[in-house]
Amino acid sequence: MTAPDLAVVGYPFSPSGMGEHARSVCRALWAAGAAPALVDVAPEGGAFDPDLRRTFAPHLRAGPSPGLNLFCINADEVERVTALLDRGAFEGARNIIYPAWELAVYPQPWARLVERFDEVWAPSAFIRDALVPAVGRPVAHMPLAVELTLSSFLGRRHFAIPEDAFVFLFFFDFSSYAERKNAGAVLEAFERLALARPEARLHCVIKFRGAAGTEAARQALEARLQALGGRVQAINADLSDNEIKNLVRNADVFVSLHRSEGFGRGMAEAMALGRTAIATGYSGNLDFMTPETSLLVDYDLVPVAAGAYPHGDGQVWAEPSVAHAARLMEQALDDPAGMRALGARARRHIRTDFSARAVGLRYVARLEAVARGAPA
Repeated sequence: MTAPDLAVVGYPFSPSGMGEHARSVCRALWAAGAAPALVDVAPEGGAFDPDLRRTFAPHLRAGPSPGLNLFCINADEVERVTALLDRGAFEGARNIIYPAWELAVYPQPWARLVERFDEVWAPSAFIRDALVPAVGRPVAHMPLAVELTLSSFLGRRHFAIPEDAFVFLFFFDFSSYAERKNAGAVLEAFERLALARPEARLHCVIKFRGAAGTEAARQALEARLQALGGRVQAINADLSDNEIKNLVRNADVFVSLHRSEGFGRGMAEAMALGRTAIATGYSGNLDFMTPETSLLVDYDLVPVAAGAYPHGDGQVWAEPSVAHAARLMEQALDDPAGMRALGARARRHIRTDFSARAVGLRYVARLEAVARGAPA
């Protein structure tokens, strides 16, 4: 498959989950020998990261392919993005959409937008199960690749993280809805651990990004972090792609007490680096998190609170057990040998099943079938 055959449409320079989504797709296709073009449809051109520019800018083209396009966008972005493109070129090509979603039921208004495409790809089995009953298009489960490339190695000093501490990390973007990400539960679990083990050299890092309209939630989180004192650290600056990956590398444990995830890249990247991943045992992260490779937190299904997530009315998501999470965090602290073994299994699992080449070969096989008009 050559560059004129395929274009990846998305946000290759954006410091966001969907930006990494598009970058992951490109890296996987390259690893499988494909040479896609790249169309940047970010509203403001994305953020500037020299490493990302060097890697992705040479592949940019002005518009979609007349043959086959893979759109790494969400349904609520369809109208804006397609309006940027030549209508004839879009309608004359075969087009696939590869959206994220985080609840068990896919919203009908968005399903109609997705149906403008010939096929839908789902990053996880959880998203596939939401899409299949909602959309009248073929849906294929296509996991995202998780393979980290560091342009340089940065130590804890770069992030002002104590060298001798046992470090728990969580990061999230307020634009992804703070109640879904549930950072407060991570802090509560850390508080419980700190109370139980006052002598331990513990440190918790919360990395977050803001978004318009989230100032109140951001200020509340910052106030809580400050109240916890020196054992908890906030990082709220935009970091480069290389810095984010090094931040994960410098942690001992990645903790996500999410209420629901479409895929869960933070946990997957931690596992790829051989780190312990502790996360709610619900939703898209179960594609790669198993009892053999990670520590899964118990939960109850509860109604999505009013206004907590788009189209959340009448839906449910997980309420993770903070007490169980704190016990698993203590287990990680007390059993370094066991966690090294767990991390080694996690790394092997990600590199075997979610490497860029493994995922890219799956992409190429399906893309070639789509180009031939073969059913999903």
